[in-house]
Amino acid sequence: MVRFENLSIEQIDVEEGIRQTIEKKPLDELAASITLHGVLQPLVVEPSEEGRYSLQIGKRRFAASKIAGLDKVPAIILDGSLGAEESLAMRLVENIHREDLDPIDEAEAYSALREMGVKVSEIARQVGKERTYVSHSMRLLRLHPSVREAVRQHTLSREHALALLRLEPEQQISLAEEVMDKGLTMVETRDRVRGLLGKKLKWRLVPIRIEPAVYDRLVQVAPNGDVVELLKQAVEELLS
Repeated sequence: MVRFENLSIEQIDVEEGIRQTIEKKPLDELAASITLHGVLQPLVVEPSEEGRYSLQIGKRRFAASKIAGLDKVPAIILDGSLGAEESLAMRLVENIHREDLDPIDEAEAYSALREMGVKVSEIARQVGKERTYVSHSMRLLRLHPSVREAVRQHTLSREHALALLRLEPEQQISLAEEVMDKGLTMVETRDRVRGLLGKKLKWRLVPIRIEPAVYDRLVQVAPNGDVVELLKQAVEELLS
């Protein structure tokens, strides 16, 4: 069971949540909207000590309400305490869909859930993302701290950052600076990564169906019976 009340801002305590960075301009814009229209969506709190409440969902609305000078805010009061996993997941879902969570904050939240024992597939289900998206997001935490900060500040895209993960820390920093200074595309960035690794572009696997009788004929004409090598040579000749 839950109940709805207008609570005094002074009664609400805010613990460290998922979001580590809240940009000032959007916060000021939300505060201006709250001044005109009030808080349109209630906060979610749970009782803590006598007469006080712990904020579970709505940190950004709470901060904007204080800027707007409100004394009271609408709140949904939970009857019982949320579990750590449920609370974090609920706040994460709201932040992702409503507050433009930066990629590193998002990755840290996924990682926190994972450390609690929540499977990646379950995290993905709770936040409405693909499993690969969640797992790739957590990989961002393996980047050098300065590269992670660039992603946090949105000066380096999530996709560019993921491409740098194969590099050593010093190489990550160098190439990240080049990406930001020169505006390298993803194709150019991946080429730079391959160059730094000293690896040539590998063949991409393209599944095709070949009738058994045709395959047997190809084996007969292929060098050493290697059908794959024969097809590669045919494609190279066609493109040249």
